[in-house]
Amino acid sequence: MFILMGESEKALPLQHGQFDCPTCAVKQAYSLHECAMYFTIFGLSVARLNTVSHYLSCDLCGSCFSPEILKQPQQHLQAIDLQVLFRILCYLLCGYGDTVQSRQRVLNSYNSMAVKDYCMKDIDNELTIINAGSSPTLPYLQQNTHLLSPIKKQQLVMAAYNFANESCMMEHRDRVRINTIGSSMGLSLPEIEYLIVNNQ
Repeated sequence: MFILMGESEKALPLQHGQFDCPTCAVKQAYSLHECAMYFTIFGLSVARLNTVSHYLSCDLCGSCFSPEILKQPQQHLQAIDLQVLFRILCYLLCGYGDTVQSRQRVLNSYNSMAVKDYCMKDIDNELTIINAGSSPTLPYLQQNTHLLSPIKKQQLVMAAYNFANESCMMEHRDRVRINTIGSSMGLSLPEIEYLIVNNQ
């Protein structure tokens, strides 16, 4: 008999309240989530393994923050999903060529999802970090994936796909880049394929 076993990640809401959302720039309702790993048999969760992390999301815009924003708002103003988005776009910029037009696409993609505008100097700083190798992008995504909601992960993959699609004629290696980015955030290849096919 064939038995399919594995692990899956689930985010469950723990509490609700209100906070000053930096993305919305007004007081909004939030949900505090606990992210935990579960042992699965045939895709069904049968046992909880361990708690991976906690993240807080704005109920209106969906931006994800460290729960520490409730205790130390001034130190946690930037949404984690926006930090990850900027890293992904700059990572792709390195791969597709650092030109004035591609930098403008980075800024347009980022600023369409954020209140705080980034500028060319911010791109320079991010490229310096990436090229120095002190903070490799794929491990960076894996490190932060547990602080992102499933919806935000999907939005980040689509932002990466749209940037790549605007940068070149999509070929196999371009899809591999997108798949690698999505996989680093814990998305399965069928899920990434579904997102791309249904958002074209």
